[in-house]
Amino acid sequence: MLNLNILKNKKVVVVTFVLLFSLLGIQSSHADYYPSGIQQNVSEQTLINNGWTLFYEQTYSTANSSTGSELRPSKSYMIVTGKSIGSNVLTTVAAAPTNSIFTATSRNAPQLLNGTYWYYTPDWSFGYSPTNVISQSSADTTGCGDATQYNECASDPSRLSWHLSGGGGYRLGNAGWINSDGAGGNLYLKQVWTWNGVSTANVRQTNNLSFAQSLYSSDTLSDEDGQLRLTVDQIMNKYGSLIK
Repeated sequence: MLNLNILKNKKVVVVTFVLLFSLLGIQSSHADYYPSGIQQNVSEQTLINNGWTLFYEQTYSTANSSTGSELRPSKSYMIVTGKSIGSNVLTTVAAAPTNSIFTATSRNAPQLLNGTYWYYTPDWSFGYSPTNVISQSSADTTGCGDATQYNECASDPSRLSWHLSGGGGYRLGNAGWINSDGAGGNLYLKQVWTWNGVSTANVRQTNNLSFAQSLYSSDTLSDEDGQLRLTVDQIMNKYGSLIK
């Protein structure tokens, strides 16, 4: 009897939560694919299928401006990523609100956005890391060895770093020092993808959505730091099996 009561109480909690979301219109403003934290080896098709648009693409040997203004889309959210030329698999992927990403940070002081540590320091470098420990100069050189060891950042392959000091890219996954044609910069692409949210007038309607997906299908509440969605995910992980 006790177990039945616990099960019943859990279900009441979840149903109440769902009703509040439905009645108050409290739903996440993110695209179906809005990963928290750095992802690795993601198909480009995943982004395309979930509403993301390619905004910027250049080789790693292509220089960036000192402010990286060419990397900044006008839309609300962005994914920063890269890949080997000829591949459709993105090596590392991280997403966050555009305005937050382009909030200037001091050297070696990245900010935590949507599970990833981002840095944007004009005249120095731009990128992200899985931790707040970076070695930031004209790029984050953490775990990359010296300049004679091209393509050796394997000890920390989830980082991405681009120059804002006259050069192009610098590191992507295992590859490092790839900032010129001679160093292999012409073998890799820098990419920025963008997404602007979904109008409430065009909320997707389908009978094939999971419960969790239905919670994320409108744009009635801003959730720029991803905390609302994180809360939903935690509740779904714990109680989702009780929803029939």
